[in-house]
Amino acid sequence: MELVLSYTFFFLCILLLGTIAGIFSERVGIVNIAINGFMVFGTLMYIAISVVFQKLIGNQGGSEWNQIWITLFAGGLTSLFALLFGFATIKLKSEQTISGFAINLLSAGVAALLILVLLKFQNAGTVLTFNGRSELALGPSTSWKNIISFKLLVTIIITVASWYALRKTKWGLRFRAIGENPQAADVAGVNVNKTKWQGILISGFIAGISGALYAQTNIASFSITKDVQGLGYIALSIMITGRWKVTLSVLVSFFFSLLLAISFYGVSLFPADFVKYKDLFNILPYALTLILMLVSSKNSYGPAAAGIPYDKSQR
Repeated sequence: MELVLSYTFFFLCILLLGTIAGIFSERVGIVNIAINGFMVFGTLMYIAISVVFQKLIGNQGGSEWNQIWITLFAGGLTSLFALLFGFATIKLKSEQTISGFAINLLSAGVAALLILVLLKFQNAGTVLTFNGRSELALGPSTSWKNIISFKLLVTIIITVASWYALRKTKWGLRFRAIGENPQAADVAGVNVNKTKWQGILISGFIAGISGALYAQTNIASFSITKDVQGLGYIALSIMITGRWKVTLSVLVSFFFSLLLAISFYGVSLFPADFVKYKDLFNILPYALTLILMLVSSKNSYGPAAAGIPYDKSQR
């Protein structure tokens, strides 16, 4: 049971940050299905930095405290990667869903290429080894180290800061106004495109941190044929189910996190006969995602201008 609880909080951190990344993008009027690609890129950057740092520094690079700066650096690099998506959707005014899908494919291709380079750089066979996979624990005892941890602290800080920025500040009001009526916001003196760029950069940074946190666990068997288990897509469904609200998304994220933890690691809690149905349990979160999307989409209305490229001439 402790294992299930531990991984529930692990998935909560990943999914909630991915959801918030999507909220920042869509609240400014940009449909962003590239969240999964951003998370893949963040995971990749965390692993790459860890491998290179370990190679250059040696055993001294094994401190768990290095997780902090590597995570932030990975988020920053992902934010820069997100500029490609911003260039396509804001500057070129391309179809946002197609652009997001292209970013997902690009991130998978970059991951495949860079992993081959890292394997050759590390010269350690076919499996990458890197520091930062043991938990930076903040809890008072071993049994709590995977719950009260660096990941949870980062998630709480970003969640509270995001809620406050979007709901309690003038910047957040202007930010949300652009997602509803960018023409009216422009008339009021708001620089629409500048704010959209801010939304993309913030979205990329938070999604990159989410991917970096994914890399910090032994289940993150990141390889050429496997990404972040599609958690970015589940995060998008949580965003829609949570009606683009940070507070409601916390509850929905916890529900999905518990379901993921049980489906992947809770099979051992059931009688031995259930073990052979492990693969069936693994698909439950994804199947439920489809069901919830069908049920909740009828009553969920996102930002009115989401998905519509802004044209200043059409006032």
